[in-house]
Amino acid sequence: MLALTSLTSVDRISAMNISPEIISLIDEVRDDKTHGASQLARQALGVLKVVAEQSQVESLEQFLQEQKAVGERLITVRPAMAPLFNIVNRLLSIVSVKARGIDLSSIRRLTIDKVDEVIKESLQAVAQIAKNGSELINDGDIIITHSYSSTVVAALKEAFTEYRNIGVITTRSGPGRSGEITVQQLSSCEIPITFIDDAAMGLYISTANKVMVGADRVCADGKVVNGIGTYQVALAADRSGIPFYILCETLKFDPRLTSTEVDLEEKEASEVVESGKLPPEVEVKNPCFDITPLELITGIVTEDGLLTPEGVISYMEEQSVSDN
Repeated sequence: MLALTSLTSVDRISAMNISPEIISLIDEVRDDKTHGASQLARQALGVLKVVAEQSQVESLEQFLQEQKAVGERLITVRPAMAPLFNIVNRLLSIVSVKARGIDLSSIRRLTIDKVDEVIKESLQAVAQIAKNGSELINDGDIIITHSYSSTVVAALKEAFTEYRNIGVITTRSGPGRSGEITVQQLSSCEIPITFIDDAAMGLYISTANKVMVGADRVCADGKVVNGIGTYQVALAADRSGIPFYILCETLKFDPRLTSTEVDLEEKEASEVVESGKLPPEVEVKNPCFDITPLELITGIVTEDGLLTPEGVISYMEEQSVSDN
C-alpha cells in the first residue's frame, strides 16, 4: 500500500524529477488561505492527475514513487487540513492495489480516472451535507457564519430555495479575503447579507438564531480545527444560547492526531502589522487556524447526518479501530 507515513526515501528518489509546473501547482495549494479544506483537497487530487498525465517515467514502480512523492509534498504544505491527507492517501491506496498485474499505460489511465471518481464522491458528499444542513434552518432564521466554507455556502443556498425569508451575517474572517468570498457567492443568489468585522461578533451574535461554520479537521479527541476566530464565535454562541453547528465531510475526521498534535500553520505577520512598525523584539503571531472543543458544538452535520458531540467521539473510535 502507498500509505503516506514516512516518504523520505521516496523524496530522495523522485524529488528532482518533479517539474517546475507541478511545483507551482503545489505552491498554489500551499499559498491559498481563502478556500476551504475540501476544495483544496480536491485541488490536490487535480495536481496528482496532472502528474499522471504528464509523467515521463519508464516503469510502473517509478510511476508509483512519483505519485507518492508528490502526494507527500501536497500533504506537508497544508498540515492542518485532514481532508487533504485523507483524500490523497485514499487515491494512492487505490492505485497501489490496482497496480498489481497491469502495465504502466493502464495504471496511468486508472489513476486519472480514479482522481475524477474520488473528486465526484467528495462533491456528492458536500451536496448531501448541504441538504442535511439546510433542514436545520427555519423560515425567518438569521445565520451567522465565519471563515469561508463551500459546504456552508451550499447549505445556505439550499435553504434559501425553500425559505426566502432568511438572512446571513458573515464576518470578515481575518485580514484575508475568505469572508468576502462568502459574500460574493451568497449575494449572487440574492440572499440578504450583513458583513461585519470579526471584532463585532459579540455585538451581533444575539441577533442570530444559529451559527454554521465549516471545519478543516475533526481531531482524534473530537476537537475541531477551523479558520482562526472560530473558537471565539463558538464562545459567543454558547454565551448567548445559540446553536453552533459544524458542517463537514467525514473525510475531515482524523483519528490519527489529537488537537495538541496539529500544526495550525502561520500566515504572513505583515497581515497583522506592517513590517518595522513595532519594536524588533516584539514577536508577531498570525495563526491560520484555532481549535474549538466539542462542548461548545451543538452537532456536526455530515453526509451521513447529524452527529452529536458524543456521537463524534464514537465515530472517531470506530474509525480508528477500522483503520488498524
